[in-house]
Amino acid sequence: MNNIIICKSKTADNPFTFLNTRIRVFSYEELCYYIYNNMVLVSEDDMDDRLVTWISEELEMPELGDKLETLVAKNAFAQDIMVEILNYGNYYSSEEVKGFLEECQRLRSMSAPELSKKKADGYLRYKHYIKAGAIYDDIIAYKEGRGELDEFLGNIYHNKAVALAGNLQLAKAKECYIRAYNLNHNDESLIEYFCVLAVSVDTATLRKEIEKRGMSETFFDDLMTELGDSKEDVREMSIYNKVQKAIYNRMNGDLEEYDKRMDGVLGQLKDEFRSQLV
Repeated sequence: MNNIIICKSKTADNPFTFLNTRIRVFSYEELCYYIYNNMVLVSEDDMDDRLVTWISEELEMPELGDKLETLVAKNAFAQDIMVEILNYGNYYSSEEVKGFLEECQRLRSMSAPELSKKKADGYLRYKHYIKAGAIYDDIIAYKEGRGELDEFLGNIYHNKAVALAGNLQLAKAKECYIRAYNLNHNDESLIEYFCVLAVSVDTATLRKEIEKRGMSETFFDDLMTELGDSKEDVREMSIYNKVQKAIYNRMNGDLEEYDKRMDGVLGQLKDEFRSQLV
């Protein structure tokens, strides 16, 4: 878990791992935080005897474990088990738990494409680009098959492009960003297109494309500033963002820093790709 969570309960020696995202939690508070913010990614296979045993033994919370064991034995819905967990302690207030239930209700009223997007967006947050991309592809096939070429589809193409860029599939990412912009008319999609373009073409070509698309004369300078804004690579930064920083170094003649960053990118790319296949 990347966020700082103040834990008052026992910290487990062995973590509980959520199957869909491979995220590990070590405490009751971390468990609540994950459930509260990722309800659409929590599977029924997570809410089973494995969780009951972990809570009872690793967290030493047998009372909660007994309550969950009863629900699991009755084949209760995953939502009911999650609510029982959230209600047990004081990590979230009753009003926040009520909001959680209302969000559950909203999910039930969503169309199949909307719900799928919610799930894919969750995978995207955790950089599971392959899983996210596969779901976006299914939504695209469904919407285009029905001739529904609308803003929602444009947003799907935008997020699909983010997933592609995250895996450095830059040519396909550019196509998706332009497709997104043509459908949703959102400047963010066009700006992201130019960010990908900056990574994959020389400066002259980039300037020509900016002019072709009717952007302002200062757009190139603004884009270069955005690419070079961050002086340091941070742990949470995506591989694509790190490549952007490397390209900025190359464009400004700092080849030593470019080589250093690209060496780091290649190593991380291998590690992240392997983790997506688990």
